[in-house]
Amino acid sequence: MDSGGHLGNLFSDDDQENDSFDDPLPSATNLVEALAAIDVVDSEVEQYGRQEEEDSFDAQVPCTKNLEERKQSSEFEDEDEEEEDVVQCELDLKEEDFNVLTIEKVSLETLTARIKRVITEVLYRGEIAAKALFDVANKIIFQSTMFDVKKNPVIDTIIYGLTMIILESRERDQGAEQAEHFILLFIARLAIKNKSIKCGDLLYQLILLVDRLYLHSDSSVRSFIQRIIGCLMEEANRYADLMREHGDNVFLFTDEDLPEEEEFMIPSGVKNRWMTKVAKSLLDKSPQVRSKAVIALSSWDHDAICKTTNSGEISVNDLLWKSVHDVDETVRVSAARRIHITDEKDIDKCINFIQVSKDNKVRHAIIVRLASDVHLFSFTEKQRFSLIKLLNDSDSARVQDVIHQRLVGSWMKVAGEEISCPTIFTAPESGHKIPNEFPSIIIEYLDPLTDPISVYVFMKFATSRFIRQIAGNNDVEQFMKTLLEMTPKDSECVGLMRRTTFRLVTLDADSEAELKKTFLRILITRSFIDVVFDVAKGSLNANYLRNRALMFFLPDVTYFVEYLKQFCSVYFKMNHTAQHDFKDLLLYNIIHLINISVRYGGIIDDNDTFKLSLMQLLEDPTLDFSTESLAILVMSCLDSCNSAQEREEFCDWICATSNNLMIHGSKEENEEFPNLKKAIEEKSVLDRMLLQSATMLLSTCQHEEIKKPTAAMTELFTTIIPPLLVSETKLIQKVGLELIGYTSSIDFENCKPYLALTRFLIERDDEVLKSTGVNTLIRVIKTHGFPNTAKAIFGKDHETDQVCQNLLAKLFEKSIVSLQGAALVQTVNDCLRMLSQGIYAWPKLLTTILLVTFQKSNEQFPLVKMLRSYCKKINGDFHKMNVLLGFVKAIDVISKSNEQDSSWNVLEMTELVCDCVSSVQTISDDGEGAPKKNLEKSVFLEIVLANRMINRAVSRPSASFVRHAFTSMATSLRLECIPLEHLDSLHNSLVDSYTVIRFNSGKTTQIAFKRFMAHCEKVISLHESMRGLKISVDKVKKEIPDPDEISVMSTPSSSGRKKKAPRKDYWDNDEIEEKYDPDDSFEVRTNFSFNSVLHFLFQYFPRSTRTRKRASTSSQGTPKKLVKTVSGEEGGHVPEEEFNIEDSPEL
Repeated sequence: MDSGGHLGNLFSDDDQENDSFDDPLPSATNLVEALAAIDVVDSEVEQYGRQEEEDSFDAQVPCTKNLEERKQSSEFEDEDEEEEDVVQCELDLKEEDFNVLTIEKVSLETLTARIKRVITEVLYRGEIAAKALFDVANKIIFQSTMFDVKKNPVIDTIIYGLTMIILESRERDQGAEQAEHFILLFIARLAIKNKSIKCGDLLYQLILLVDRLYLHSDSSVRSFIQRIIGCLMEEANRYADLMREHGDNVFLFTDEDLPEEEEFMIPSGVKNRWMTKVAKSLLDKSPQVRSKAVIALSSWDHDAICKTTNSGEISVNDLLWKSVHDVDETVRVSAARRIHITDEKDIDKCINFIQVSKDNKVRHAIIVRLASDVHLFSFTEKQRFSLIKLLNDSDSARVQDVIHQRLVGSWMKVAGEEISCPTIFTAPESGHKIPNEFPSIIIEYLDPLTDPISVYVFMKFATSRFIRQIAGNNDVEQFMKTLLEMTPKDSECVGLMRRTTFRLVTLDADSEAELKKTFLRILITRSFIDVVFDVAKGSLNANYLRNRALMFFLPDVTYFVEYLKQFCSVYFKMNHTAQHDFKDLLLYNIIHLINISVRYGGIIDDNDTFKLSLMQLLEDPTLDFSTESLAILVMSCLDSCNSAQEREEFCDWICATSNNLMIHGSKEENEEFPNLKKAIEEKSVLDRMLLQSATMLLSTCQHEEIKKPTAAMTELFTTIIPPLLVSETKLIQKVGLELIGYTSSIDFENCKPYLALTRFLIERDDEVLKSTGVNTLIRVIKTHGFPNTAKAIFGKDHETDQVCQNLLAKLFEKSIVSLQGAALVQTVNDCLRMLSQGIYAWPKLLTTILLVTFQKSNEQFPLVKMLRSYCKKINGDFHKMNVLLGFVKAIDVISKSNEQDSSWNVLEMTELVCDCVSSVQTISDDGEGAPKKNLEKSVFLEIVLANRMINRAVSRPSASFVRHAFTSMATSLRLECIPLEHLDSLHNSLVDSYTVIRFNSGKTTQIAFKRFMAHCEKVISLHESMRGLKISVDKVKKEIPDPDEISVMSTPSSSGRKKKAPRKDYWDNDEIEEKYDPDDSFEVRTNFSFNSVLHFLFQYFPRSTRTRKRASTSSQGTPKKLVKTVSGEEGGHVPEEEFNIEDSPEL
């Protein structure tokens, strides 16, 4: 191994032809100017290339001409020409300056000149020079330490040149960062290499340089220092890894050659001091510094402990996770790429962040880390399914794409290295021809019975990837040819079923293992067929490809339905040991495949054959189908009907079959009660038959094509619903409630008496019945309206319609509050769908939903995601006003609660409502703006929300909700589309209300209130500057020619404001010359340009408003009583204002 081998690879060999240093790098000449200041070269370096940042010096890159050839060629060029074409040549390592053998025989001045030449060549030629001249530079530095001198000019030259590069970094373009990193890495490797041979002068000088420039006022210098720390730590860690590898191979050494104890390249005290400094840099005001600090901090061990300012301790990984939540996107992405993932807790933290976060770039970076750096076997089964669910649940196409490309590819590659087929099937022979990474092998690590939908989705993506691997594109023909090449035994090993080997029942039919094998074969076959059909969409030969797939995988429909009958007669017979969920899932996939065969098979009689077979299964009383299986069979039969008359005939057949099952459902025919009503009165109907008949009737009503009932259905409704509701079985009662809802949607008049019964079932302490009853009433409300539903339920006990409607509304609200878990999620989802599809002035319902959604005890449920989806769907001021009024009522409830700060997430709730009601200016298709309206009479929801929150804040200034609400409003409430007159009025209200907040609330509440006030002033200034008016809100530091006569004036934003008295001592001379730069640079700027004026125009520095005086009072009036709290804590009492909020919003 050569001397530079332990330093790793910086650049890959793959890009050796394209990553040369030929292309000019912006502002790269400044790097050479820094070296020219110490006589490194006599001429400027005009061009050197750019390359990707990797870890190798192995690539061969042609070099530029030497200086003499450049001077000779420049004589023939035009004098005004600034750039020249550079001719490539090879580096002459036999040159005396680069001869390692002659270094020991030269003077110190010669060594200094040679190190300058080496660095120059590295700048010119890039990685090839760094690779070839690393030993030369290392030897020069080592030899220079042999001289007995007070200061080493070789090391001083390197440090001085590096210092110049650091101090001039701001003047270079961002594109020079690659070259800067290359020089830093080269010098850091030299320092660590020399330290490994007991020569640490260069390293110590770098440590002194870091300590000297760490607190520099320029953010670019502080950023560069973080990069130096990161490079030194990276090289030190690489050297420690190399020494550790030698220690692992200790048995290869003799006693004399045993490696010594591990030596730290960077002293432990320096490392600890650096870690503390880097941790503090994570709070730097400059995002650039924070981003580089994250990179440097990732070089430490994940469990390293860092001391905090309050004498606490925190690990490096926790610091990186805190940076993931930074306000700047570059810092967040940089931290997400470098977080340490070491155990299951870290994986869970990553998955939870992906599911909750809305920052797609950060989610993308974390998913890449999970897919690239975490092995498949390191994930638990729950974690694997959580990641796969993001393929379906994520609303970001970018997140889905990275999971598809990275996660699926990584897991399939690992699975292909471990196995060739799932162990549940027959083991393959030694000379098998199973293709590598066959899609079905993933079921070895993902159990389909745990989450069949996720496994099906993953199988589809894995199949698409497999097709592209075979043919290089989506060539379905080549895919099926590959499957044909597999022998029948190999097909059995991977679970692949063809037309010739298709079967649903095996010889050992009673074995649950055989049933599972059948299910896996059907699932694999379905995923293959669905992928082929998806690829065929839009293709010219789509019908041909579909027919080829059906001919290859599935039998004819005639044989297929016979297989289905045989399967049902075996596995759905009474007292079968297999679970219903398992059998229902298998039946659903089989029905899906038959539907595909019927639809695309092209044979007319297949539809009737399929329908007749399903009807035979439904009328067989010996088969024990679950409610899910019955729904699948009934829906499939209705889908097979081609006309309305066929559907009516099938509905009458369902009613006749249900009568026969309930009357003659037992083994012995009941001749005593041939009438169904008499049989129900005598309670001779079996619960199983009652449930099966009700489920068949319910599935019939659920079908979208059933608009009205037939006479037989109406008669059966009146007969079967009462025994369903009075049954002692909870499942039968649940089906009865659902049947009332769907029946009322198509036969409201005849089902009115039964709607009143749902009230009593909802009031029971049973979450299943309560949730089902609410869903039933929602379905009736959506079809027949809220007033009619309320009158049908409460009309007998109350006369007025308003009382009935209030009772129905309270029934909903009490039910939602009393629910928990999955029942709560389902009920909230049903209510939001109802509100989005209709027009209901029902803010109290939204108040209840908001309180339940943002209650911290319900954070584990996807309620917030559902509410955000609802807010995105709604359009129009009516629905948004409902949300606004519901939020205001929710704040009233929270303000009166004793657990204000601990029970509800007010900050996130306010953010969601602000995003919902905020207006966004749009442009129509004809290029004109939004439709014009009378702005004077218009109601702006943003202003309404702000004014109502101000009223609540004045009424309860000490409440904690004020801090959270105004903090969120300052960042989420968009006021850009509000006219200036309304903004002025809002600002006046804020100024008038601040006195109450100031004397009756804590410091954090005051800061939040002032932050929203500054946000309003910023928008006002933006409006006035765009309209060419004089800025009425004085929030800008103006440039005054004479610093001695500086005065600060506060111009009012309306006629009611007065100017402030001049203050000559407000700013001193130093503060006037401060440079206002977004990256917090402290450089001095005395000359203001036009760009500076524009910068001042949109830069706002709000001052305290507590001294602002008003000439006139607003309509709000002054508070009746103010109670000052001397301690500054939140306290005091202000008379509470009575609010009377109407349920119907006034628009």
